Amino acid sequence: MKMVKSLLLGSAAGLIAVAGAQAADLPVKAAPVEYVKICSLYGAGYYYVPGTDICIKIGGFVRAQYYAGNNNPSDTPLYAGVTDNQNTRLWTSGDDFMLRGRAAITVDTRSPTEWGTVRTYLLFGFTTQTPTNIVNSLGGGTSLYSRRAFIQWAGFTFGRAQSFFDIFPQGSLTYWGVPTHDSGDQGTLLAAYTAQWGNGISTTLSVEEQRKHAVVNVDAISTDDNSIGGVTIENINNDAVQQRFPDVVANFRIDQAWGSFQVAGALHDASAAYYGDDCPAVGNSITGAMDCGHPGDKWGWAASVGATIKLPFIAPGDRFAFQVNFSEGAYRYVANNPGVGDNPVWFDGSRSLGVGWGSDAVLSDRNPATGTGGTLELTEAWGFVAAYEHKWTPFLKTSWYGGAYEVDYNANATNYLCQQFALANTAGGPFDQDSGRCDPNFGVWFVGSRTQWNIRPDFYMGVDVIYQNLKTAHDGAFAEFKPDSGNARPEGVYKFEDQDALAVTFRVQRSFVP
Repeated sequence: MKMVKSLLLGSAAGLIAVAGAQAADLPVKAAPVEYVKICSLYGAGYYYVPGTDICIKIGGFVRAQYYAGNNNPSDTPLYAGVTDNQNTRLWTSGDDFMLRGRAAITVDTRSPTEWGTVRTYLLFGFTTQTPTNIVNSLGGGTSLYSRRAFIQWAGFTFGRAQSFFDIFPQGSLTYWGVPTHDSGDQGTLLAAYTAQWGNGISTTLSVEEQRKHAVVNVDAISTDDNSIGGVTIENINNDAVQQRFPDVVANFRIDQAWGSFQVAGALHDASAAYYGDDCPAVGNSITGAMDCGHPGDKWGWAASVGATIKLPFIAPGDRFAFQVNFSEGAYRYVANNPGVGDNPVWFDGSRSLGVGWGSDAVLSDRNPATGTGGTLELTEAWGFVAAYEHKWTPFLKTSWYGGAYEVDYNANATNYLCQQFALANTAGGPFDQDSGRCDPNFGVWFVGSRTQWNIRPDFYMGVDVIYQNLKTAHDGAFAEFKPDSGNARPEGVYKFEDQDALAVTFRVQRSFVP
């Protein structure tokens, strides 16, 4: 009996040992690995890059937009004439309907350091549209672009971002590129430091790419058949000095529960280039070339005040925003949007033309014997923009917005321009100063309204209607228009008169992980 029991126990032990050995040889199921791990440190949409402590968020949008009565008039130098393809993009004629598709990808990365979070942000995309004459950075109707590419760390911002001069949230209140100071859509290259003082108070010092515009060398005016009134300025934009210094921008800002407030200022090099190589000065002893020097350097400046104020006591989500700007010798800190806010040239449906020329300064009054001694007169400009947004429901909102800007040439600059125009026109002619028709001052004002329906937080449709008015320079003067292109408006005599434009756009956009 004992022998039988020993055999049974031995056999059981052997079976257990064999079973254990076979089990050890079987593949073991690995513990699940979280290849994509949510990063909750910086908000929704971030994930850890596997094997690192870097959190990344991929976002972007796809947009379709349709325009009728496009409000983007041509951007053509005033005194250089209207010489190509000016078939007017206004309500009355020309390319009054446009279709556009746009898509963009954003990449936002963040990770901790002992001096705070280091962040990088990139936005790149493309635009395609018809007609193709507006999108031209790559030729044709498609354009690639990158509007944001910056690094932020320990209070510093390096790269392409929105200017620290701006506070008005233009892109969230209207679908149009209205004529204001705003750099938000295009961005600007900069290097900045922001100091946080507590309680939402901060100050920023930023060096930014120049918002340079023309320095008008009046002594370069000559007659030209392909011009307005037989008068043109040659190489007008080449009379500004080359970039020697960046613009310097500083602001003081408060961000609290009620909204935001900011005052800002900018310094801008508005100096002119050399007088030219055709002056009767003594030639260089080595090369024999003429060297007349250049006028004294001048700095332009700009100042602004603005705010965004939340109004929950009217309705949850309501807000009011504004920004007021003034500049002297720094025109683009008032009107920074090409076309509508740069050098507007607007036609109507008849032989009527509205014009304006923005500039940083006007140069003239040179000594005719030496070609030197010219003075630089800085151009003044002021502008404002304001908007109110009301939320009818959590998903439906309407904004009403408006603004204006004006450009003022002082008496000396006006005289410089008009004296040269008089050389090409007899008394009573199109730019006769005594008749009051030689007046380079101009302005633009606009009002509009946008209504947007958010079907869901990341998907919306909206309509935006805008009216604009151009208070023309040289009101009452006449111009001989001789276009270079067969697709332009008819050749003939046009009268300078105030112009207006009405336009509407419809947008559909889906954003993902904004």
